Amino acid sequence: MKKALLILSVLGMGVAQTSGAVETTFQPNNTLSQTITNISASSNYGSSRNIYSTNSSAHVYSNDEISQAIDNLSAHAKQKEYQLASLTSRLSYEKQQMTKVIDRNSAPAIAAARASRAALSRSSGYCARYVRKALQSAGYEFTPNPSAYQYASRGTLSNAGFTKIGNDMSPQVGDVVVFNRTSSRPHGHIQIFDGNDWVSDFRQNSINPYSGTHSYTTWRDSEYVDDASNRGIYLAMAD
Repeated sequence: MKKALLILSVLGMGVAQTSGAVETTFQPNNTLSQTITNISASSNYGSSRNIYSTNSSAHVYSNDEISQAIDNLSAHAKQKEYQLASLTSRLSYEKQQMTKVIDRNSAPAIAAARASRAALSRSSGYCARYVRKALQSAGYEFTPNPSAYQYASRGTLSNAGFTKIGNDMSPQVGDVVVFNRTSSRPHGHIQIFDGNDWVSDFRQNSINPYSGTHSYTTWRDSEYVDDASNRGIYLAMAD
């Protein structure tokens, strides 16, 4: 008897393998049974069909239909990608158009002109006082600091509406540079660009009024950062 059952079992496996069909049945609940069958037949020229069936209906998807659906999804995704890129470009352009352009009545230009007029021929040791008065004359509001380096370290320039930019950027009218303090210069140094020269309490020959290398930070009115960086507008000062 056991031998007979074994033979029938083997024969059953052979029939299933010969037909080329493998069937798996899932029953997620008591009311619905799902059957997924993968059928391969030589009479179908090597094509295969994926059948999804329930106890009420069945639908057959060919490989061509699945490939077409994937192509449609890919094309839709590319279209959305192009639309996003176009929107990003338009927003960037509109932002540039809205960015203010420096003129002689702008705050950076007013501050630079005041500093340029007040600059001495040589240093008096009061760079912080001269630059502070120039900035306040243009409407920048802040509490004065006793030392020049504190305009950067205490966040004074940042709170007054300035943004720190790279030291390698070309200077623009109204840019402020703050040198860090050192053992030999405990108050640091502060200066402003007037369109031609760097000035503090005196008109300097270069951005660095000292000999040797000294660390510093560069600050620019936040309303003019994009305009200056992207289009390079530098206006010479003229009283």
